[in-house]
Amino acid sequence: MRITYHVSRITFYILLVALTLMLGISSAPALAQENTPKVVDDLNTNLARAAAKSFLTTLTRPELTNAMNFYLTDDVKNSNILSGLQNPAVTDFEITAASWANEKTYQVQALLQPDNRQINVYVGQYNGLWQVEGIDLLLPSTENGSAQTSSAGVTAATTANVQPVAGNGSGKLVFQTQSGGGIYSINADGTGLKYITNGIDPQLSPDGTKIAFTRWEPEYALYTINLDGTGEQVWTKGWRQMKSPTWTADGSSIVFSWQNGGRLEEEEKRINLAGAARNEDGVEVPQGARDVEIENGILKYRIPADANWNLKQIRLADGQLTDLNAGKYAYSPTASPVNPNEVIYTFGGSGIGLLDVPGNASRTVSAEIRDRAPVLSPDGSKVAVSFWQDGNWEVYTMNLDGSGRQRLTSTPLIVIAEQSELKTEFVDGKERIVPGENPKWNNAAPAWSPDGSQIAFMTDRTGKWELWLMNADGSNQRPMFSNGALDDLTFNYAGVDERMVSWGK
Repeated sequence: MRITYHVSRITFYILLVALTLMLGISSAPALAQENTPKVVDDLNTNLARAAAKSFLTTLTRPELTNAMNFYLTDDVKNSNILSGLQNPAVTDFEITAASWANEKTYQVQALLQPDNRQINVYVGQYNGLWQVEGIDLLLPSTENGSAQTSSAGVTAATTANVQPVAGNGSGKLVFQTQSGGGIYSINADGTGLKYITNGIDPQLSPDGTKIAFTRWEPEYALYTINLDGTGEQVWTKGWRQMKSPTWTADGSSIVFSWQNGGRLEEEEKRINLAGAARNEDGVEVPQGARDVEIENGILKYRIPADANWNLKQIRLADGQLTDLNAGKYAYSPTASPVNPNEVIYTFGGSGIGLLDVPGNASRTVSAEIRDRAPVLSPDGSKVAVSFWQDGNWEVYTMNLDGSGRQRLTSTPLIVIAEQSELKTEFVDGKERIVPGENPKWNNAAPAWSPDGSQIAFMTDRTGKWELWLMNADGSNQRPMFSNGALDDLTFNYAGVDERMVSWGK
């Protein structure tokens, strides 16, 4: 749904120019001459350029958040990529190019300060108004045109003064701050933090040289990028809500999930039983209906959303795409680290499955429907999952055959008791006793260390999401980077099967 503003084109153009001039006088952003031909542009070009420029200008003024939203379509307003513009906050910008990307979309390229972050802004016309329909926040640029390391919210002083953390093991981690947010790399000992790009569900290749990830803006696409931030490459586009890219054990292919139709929205039904009887209409409550009730002769119930998810595999040698026969509710795939022909995945409503790709045959690993986002240990013998337990997330492990299930995380009883105490509040001058909030910690998104002896995971036990570490049996749980390496970053785990961390050699 797009928000419609009833303003004529000419009036809107005048408002855009006036706002741009007003903001330009007050904040004086450094605007470069755009590399467009010196000809008289048509009205649409002027309107599109003005909308993009005004949006960029509002980024430098935190008090103009509402004005910024005026230029955004609903999809962009609800996008996680906007968070990438806040790490660090934009202080200035310089437009470096502006031209028509196609006959309907106008593209503006700019450099954001600090850190010379490059942004592409895509503007389209919606109900007579020019609005931002997509944003790419790309790698920073240097004078010679190559990519450079960006702190993206982490100052050089912060990264230079961190000390190595003992006991974390070896290798390198790649992580995202949130789904669609910044993607970073860091050594397991907490040194060498580096911003790579923005995207969804990053995963290291088996040889540790590349990262696979997806983006949903300006279109759905699967990417790879070198670990040093160079060589970004698009492999396939257009598959709705592409997520969870995972490398096969030999590094030759990438498997990912995508949303393949189904019932995407919840439906509410109301049936007049008397009217149905008069018309001799049969009344049947469908399987899976929720909140079924009859009130004043009206049958009411809800039908929950029933989205379909499928798995695809792309062969990197020639780009060949193959549909995997994992069923219509398959998502969150993780390829086996030892067998290039096996993929473990969440099978919606049924648990965890293991697919033999050449044979197109799958078997059940876990029949627990609350198990989500499985990841395999380096030797392929164990599975770690995020488990939805009584209103919060926990980390469990099990053997690949489903046996030996073990809970690794929990909230201490003393914490539950302290936080569950009744509280007093005043409403309309009257004292009222209310229960405390849900005190249980969330622990989710596990990632195995390269030797399988430890598991990194996300937790909110301190009041904010942080990256913690524990032994593979759940013992010795602690902050992974006690040296403060990640103190300037903000994490958010939304519980949508996102892969927050990938740990390689």
